[in-house]
Amino acid sequence: MKIAFVVSFFDFRNDVRRVIAQVAAGHEVVVMGRADQEERIRRHLPVNVEFREIDERKNTLWNQLWERVYFLFRAAPKSRSNFFLMELFKASNTAAPRQQRKSLRLFHWMQRLPKFIPYDYYLDRLGCAGRTQLADIDRFLFFTAIADDYLLSRLIREKHPRVMVYVYSWDHPCKHTCFSRRVHYAVWNEGMADDLNRLQNIPARQIRITGASQFAYLHEFNTTYKSRMKRTFDFPYVYFGCATGIPELVTQEIAVIRLLAEELARVRPDLRLVVRPYPVQRNWEVYGELRRLENVVFDDGFRNTDLSVREEHLMEKFEKTDHALAFFHIGTTMGLETCFTSTPSFILDLGYESRSGLHLRDFIHQYQNQRHLINLAPQNVIKDKESLAAVLSDTGNKKYLLLNRLIQQKNQLLSFKQISKNLA
Repeated sequence: MKIAFVVSFFDFRNDVRRVIAQVAAGHEVVVMGRADQEERIRRHLPVNVEFREIDERKNTLWNQLWERVYFLFRAAPKSRSNFFLMELFKASNTAAPRQQRKSLRLFHWMQRLPKFIPYDYYLDRLGCAGRTQLADIDRFLFFTAIADDYLLSRLIREKHPRVMVYVYSWDHPCKHTCFSRRVHYAVWNEGMADDLNRLQNIPARQIRITGASQFAYLHEFNTTYKSRMKRTFDFPYVYFGCATGIPELVTQEIAVIRLLAEELARVRPDLRLVVRPYPVQRNWEVYGELRRLENVVFDDGFRNTDLSVREEHLMEKFEKTDHALAFFHIGTTMGLETCFTSTPSFILDLGYESRSGLHLRDFIHQYQNQRHLINLAPQNVIKDKESLAAVLSDTGNKKYLLLNRLIQQKNQLLSFKQISKNLA
């Protein structure tokens, strides 16, 4: 069987590359991407895997019109706050200053306009070129977000029977708009299946549970690496994982980290605060003021020439998390991953000022954080300095590990071999 993987953020997603390599051991595999993605994909392409360019977009006025109309009026998921935060992140991280200003202007227009055009309606109006070679491919597996709408439009139009979309992350049902009701979906767990049905109106019969490829590295850590890895830090510490790349929110997040460092120095001067910068944040110089704090240590040795991370650095991340007395965050997948270690995981819901406009509270209380962490274990949500001091004074209290047990019950850790089998 020949399987085509249609990928996005290929350099950033180590687990996707491992899944593809595993599937390629038993099947013919093609990785498909647009021409502007080719260099980054080829740089990390597993052995014996073909790259094939997607060439479906016609450069016509009709397509240009519908791309713009859909961007401005596309139907948002019911978790609208997540959607707007994601769109602001994409606009804020446009590299060229001129393009960034244009993207931000478009974002502000998009915010004000009604949201009513479904993704399927948009796909039906795209004019596809039909130039991509597809006849030899038996199955298509897309990863969210969809790398090429034109390719998906063509596959649906040609009624290809074996098209599946793997929902890559727990926050994708909450923030993306690329969910067609005419394909099938693979998700991590029952909770995500319910999110996809509730937020994106995908029928339950079109969703199957395959496990999380992101968690396969945790499976490797727990079964192979944990018992033989040496400690990175020879001092006691708590760990903070940065979560946002939107400039205005980064400033607010830094203020929360500073508050945590100050409270740690007051309550537990024997501990240090290890801070892991947000990987997708382009400019790590914004964390400069934190580096000057005496009790703060930065865990920043994992940055590569692109967004890829070496696998040994991933194992080191889990080792550092596992040896921390506590993990703190404002809403990140690391907060979820920590629940598969012996370390308690806490959301910091404090330290920001009441203000109009973009607010850190909206980030903290995103749909996935609220439903899958905050509501699940309110005792692990820190809302004021007094609560923070109490947690720092008693990080070993077993009540804080209830969240770990609940998350482990809801998510089965599977190996790359099993995940790949489930997907293929």
